[in-house]
Amino acid sequence: MRPGGQVVVFPSKTAGSSSSSSSSYVPPPPPTPQQITAGRRRFVKLLVGVGALLSLAPYVPWGTFLSNSVSAGKGYVRQQATVDNLSEYGAAAGRKVNVNDLTTFPPNSHWVITYPTSEDLALDTQNKDTFVKFELIRLPTELGGDAKDATAFVAFSKVCVHLWCSPNYNPDQPTNPNENGYKPNQSKHEQYECPCHGSIYKVPQGLAIDGPASLQAPPTNAIPMLTLSTDSNGFLMIEKPVWDVNHNGVLGYGRYVQQ
Repeated sequence: MRPGGQVVVFPSKTAGSSSSSSSSYVPPPPPTPQQITAGRRRFVKLLVGVGALLSLAPYVPWGTFLSNSVSAGKGYVRQQATVDNLSEYGAAAGRKVNVNDLTTFPPNSHWVITYPTSEDLALDTQNKDTFVKFELIRLPTELGGDAKDATAFVAFSKVCVHLWCSPNYNPDQPTNPNENGYKPNQSKHEQYECPCHGSIYKVPQGLAIDGPASLQAPPTNAIPMLTLSTDSNGFLMIEKPVWDVNHNGVLGYGRYVQQ
């Protein structure tokens, strides 16, 4: 019936229409028990396959696949730690780090280094690939940052294990006016902080203590890091890493931390 009460009558089929065209729709038959069982088996196999892939995730060198810089450079070998040549680093810009130099590399300070290097400082500095960038931190004095050896430093990956943003070391501290980061009447930081979603990593362990990364299960709750040493002249060296969760970690994924 149309608005206004007008009745609409649809024409009936002509006498010449076949009986098959006037028959009502017949739905397909329901699946048989055998078809249901086969479908369930395929679903279970899919779940098992996905689970197997996920179980292998910690052992996949994600950084190798995600970074073209590794294959373009000299690769993962022992090398000197050299600060990227950025003006914000002042006297430390472009310098090879020496643990005996407390003036250029004072406690509670931080710089970005590139590993592995391309052996061209300008190219390293311009490289925006965070999977080859590490935050080199000379620890606060209370954590041994005034020591003239490799224990005074840590080098954390610049790739957060939460959603791959780029964390930075925050040196703010209100207690030591003679040390970098002094800000009276401010709360103490001296920790590795991700600006995107608030994940905070404890220094020097690199374990997430706040934010979404801290809610992730091990080993995805700790930032990967480099192994450091010194040569006979006091220059800071980066040892060839072992990129798995039980050693230096998996870039963008995490590592186990002994507590």
